[in-house]
Amino acid sequence: MKASLNRLIGRCTALAMLALLPTAQAAAQAAQFPTQGLRIVVPFGAGGGTDVVARTLAARLTPVLGQTVTVENMPGGNSVIASRAVAAAQPDGHTLLLTTDIHAINAAFDSNLPYDSLRDFSFVVQLTTSPLMLVAHPSLGVSSLADLVAAAKKNPDKLSFGSLGSSSPHYLAFEWWKSMAGVRIVDVPYKGGGQVLADNLAGHVGLSLIVAGNGVRQANDGKLVPLAVTSAEPWTIGRTVPSFATSGFPELVVMNWYAILAPAKTPEAIVQRLNNEIRAILKDPTVTEIFTKVGVQASTGSPAELEAMVRKDIDKYRRIIKLVGAKPEGK
Repeated sequence: MKASLNRLIGRCTALAMLALLPTAQAAAQAAQFPTQGLRIVVPFGAGGGTDVVARTLAARLTPVLGQTVTVENMPGGNSVIASRAVAAAQPDGHTLLLTTDIHAINAAFDSNLPYDSLRDFSFVVQLTTSPLMLVAHPSLGVSSLADLVAAAKKNPDKLSFGSLGSSSPHYLAFEWWKSMAGVRIVDVPYKGGGQVLADNLAGHVGLSLIVAGNGVRQANDGKLVPLAVTSAEPWTIGRTVPSFATSGFPELVVMNWYAILAPAKTPEAIVQRLNNEIRAILKDPTVTEIFTKVGVQASTGSPAELEAMVRKDIDKYRRIIKLVGAKPEGK
């Protein structure tokens, strides 16, 4: 009896040690991290806001981690190509994805993605947040949302809006507002934000939604007229601009964000190390100044907070997509 009991205790002890083995291995791996250079994969081309943020982050992570951190631009497929590559990478913290709210939008369309937007990633840290700002060319003669609604109802299908296509937050937010306001404004899709802004400045399209910080600069130069921002509260940095929510459309809140993700099953200790180091970098005034120049605001939080935000955005965009009848790019 005693021998049987000893064998049972020994077996339980062995099983307990086996259960602890993966945890011990992950802790050892995290303690050695990083063992090689890191790469931050960006789903968009060089020169844009995401690229600037990624390179700023890489330059400051390199001395902190003691390994070279490089940026790899991998545009195409509305961010799907880069996301798939990172989801398939080794979950050791050496390959990271700098993505945006397009990550949530792609999932919200329920299209046949080659990865699961939640299960196939570890959520590391949010980097930025920014509302979009609706701006109008001065030739439209509008200075508020009320003016725009009146002009659009008087001239249905005569005004134009420059968007980044049906899978963009710009398109979805504006279509959502149009359905609320009961107006008809022609959508003109573009391939890039730079082209939209250029044509809006030239008056080829009357309206566009751009990152709020950029909208303020154009407004202060007298080139575009700011009408509303997509945050819950009015914009007050450099200029006061009302929000859609405080201008008669309380539900309309859409925030643009950048975040760092890693492959699923990246050890929690590595995720937390990266979260801590990046959050410290984002407190640097020189970093926040660089971000401001590309129109975004530094915004951090825990991995759990980032995952919760992404889940919430997926649900929100699903509701918007169903309401406006949007189809994903190319469908």
